Order: sequence, then C-alpha cells, then structure tokens
Amino acid sequence: MAGGGGSARATPVSVRVAEAGDLEVTLRASTTLRARERVEVVPQQTGVVAEILVEEGARVAEGETLARLDDAEWRLQLEQAEARARAAREAVDRARALRELDLMSDQEVDNLASDAEVTEAEVDLARLRVEHARIRSPISGTVTHRFIDRGQQVNTSEPAFGVADLDRLEARVAVPERDISRVQVGQVARILVDEGRGPVAEGRVERIRPVVDEASGTVLVTVEVGARSGEEPLRPGQFVNVDIVTEVLAGRITLPRTSVLVDGAAPRVFLVRDGTAVEQEVSLGYSRGERVEIPTGLEPGDTVVVVGQDNLRPDVPVRVMQVDGQPIEEGPRAVDAAPPEDAEFPDGPPGAPADEPGQGNGGGSGR
Repeated sequence: MAGGGGSARATPVSVRVAEAGDLEVTLRASTTLRARERVEVVPQQTGVVAEILVEEGARVAEGETLARLDDAEWRLQLEQAEARARAAREAVDRARALRELDLMSDQEVDNLASDAEVTEAEVDLARLRVEHARIRSPISGTVTHRFIDRGQQVNTSEPAFGVADLDRLEARVAVPERDISRVQVGQVARILVDEGRGPVAEGRVERIRPVVDEASGTVLVTVEVGARSGEEPLRPGQFVNVDIVTEVLAGRITLPRTSVLVDGAAPRVFLVRDGTAVEQEVSLGYSRGERVEIPTGLEPGDTVVVVGQDNLRPDVPVRVMQVDGQPIEEGPRAVDAAPPEDAEFPDGPPGAPADEPGQGNGGGSGR
C-alpha cells in the first residue's frame, strides 16, 4: 500500500531531509596535553629551608618568592664585606690626599684602589648569597609540585618546586609520514575529550618538526591550545583526541553512519516518497565521527529514514514519527511522506533533523 487507505499497517520511522553543507576532512591523533611553559625550580645554593610561602595550586608571578632558606650566616658575611669595603674606600681617600702632598706614590695609591675594588666585588658576592636564599619562580603560572619541607637541607641539583602556565597548553601529536603533507601551520584543530561528544576546545597547528622519527615513522606536530577556550577547562596530563582539519569540502551531503545499510551488494538508504519506503543505492565518502559523506545517490531535499530503516522493505507504507528528532505535531504540515488513513499523525514537514542513533547497519531492530 502506498499512501492510501488499506489494511497494511505503516512502519513508524524517523527521518531527516538531506541538505548540502560544508564537510571537514580531519586527521585524528591521540595524546596528552602539556603546559607550553613549565619549569622545575632548583635552589641556587645549598641551605636549610626556613620558610615555605606557597603551596600547590597557588598562582604566582614571575620573580615571586616561593620559599626562603636560612640566611643568617650569609647576612653576617654581607655585613663583614661591607665593613671591609668602607675601610678600603677610606684608605684610598687618605692615600690620594697624601699623594697631593707628595707623601705617597702613584703606585701605592693605585694598589689601594685595586684592593678597594676587590672588596666591592666581595660585597656584591655576599649580597648575591643573601638574594639566593630566596627561591623564586622564573615564570608566572601555577605551583604544580612542592618537593621540599621546612627544615630540609636542599641543594642545587634537585628541584624544590614545579611551576607551569596552565592557561597555555599544547598537544604534541605524532602524524604518520604518509599524512604529513596534509598538515600545515595554522590549520584548526578540534580537541575532544570523550568519544561521541563534540569538541571541547579549539587550537591551531603551531609548528611541524622538519624531520621524521626513524623509530616510529612519524612527524611531531605541535598544536597550541587555550586551556579555557571551550566549555570546560583543560589540564596538563589530560588525555585527548585531536582532530586536525586538513580540508573543508563545500556542498557535501552527510548522514548518520547508522542510517546507511551495508549488508547488501552496495550501500543503500531508504527514502520516503508518497508515504512509502523507496530503497536507494548510495556511495560513501569521507567519514567524521558518527557521520559519513554521501557523494552520489542523494539530492538535497530527499527525505531519508534515519531510524527504523532496518525494518523496511521497498514500497511498504511508512509513518513519519519524528523529524529532526522532534515528534511531528498535529495539524497540516507539508512533507513528502503521506501516512495511511489510519495513521496517528497527519502529514509532517521536511526538516533537517539531528543525528538519530540507529540500531545497526543490517538485520537488527530499529526503534
């Protein structure tokens, strides 16, 4: 029965109207995010930790003090050096006065002046020791690790803190050598956290390593990512998928992958025309996520069954229950799917429904 009254019951289906749009061709890779700038802060001299001023998670500015070493001895050494320097300068002043009276030679004055310069250098060195008693952050960022405790003896070979700029992240992905020609600096990259969900952030290809790794046959590509560029903040160490958009194809029809039946000689879909199911062979092109390109077999405006197609046969009556994932409201609406007379709903309109999950590509029951 095809659209008229009769005893055959119509099969309920959900449909979408095929539309042409842009199709992004992507190259996917998986990696863990890392901070673009991160450092391990190492003490600049050996000493005992007297005070810890920050904890993990604290935001710090460049040059901010993170901890302080016991500097009592170094301060005394600075006072001694300053006293020697004052005495040396006074000796030079006296020597120059005596030289004016021809009571001291130029050579003796020069020797004293040289000794004074040495004492000034000793003051600078003592002052630097006092300054180095403060462990400072070399960058602005967030304290990610604290490796030391108060009263601990530290040295210049082991880190005291870890600091990272958590607002600026990067994803380093390994792209196979055969695909690297598709990647260019500046291309958009989508960041995905969970399979089946949309992108949570967007980045761009920043640099491409000019050599191929001999062991893996891949090229390292670095994608710059903003930690707060999407709906949810990203963190260093987080595992993500990265879709690099290598090409955008215009005027392409795409469908949910599950709406295409592939259990026959050729891929096919079911269309709705005059309230009946029409089987249509199609070809498959690029796929992205849950969607697949249909290069041939469909035209914009075709009404395609996206749920319930597994229960259909050619020329059987159908009843359109949903368009764009929404139930058809009562009332006259134009759609190329006239239901039989005993249908629960009247005609429904063409639309562009969201992807509807199918129950398989053959043999199963659509719901």
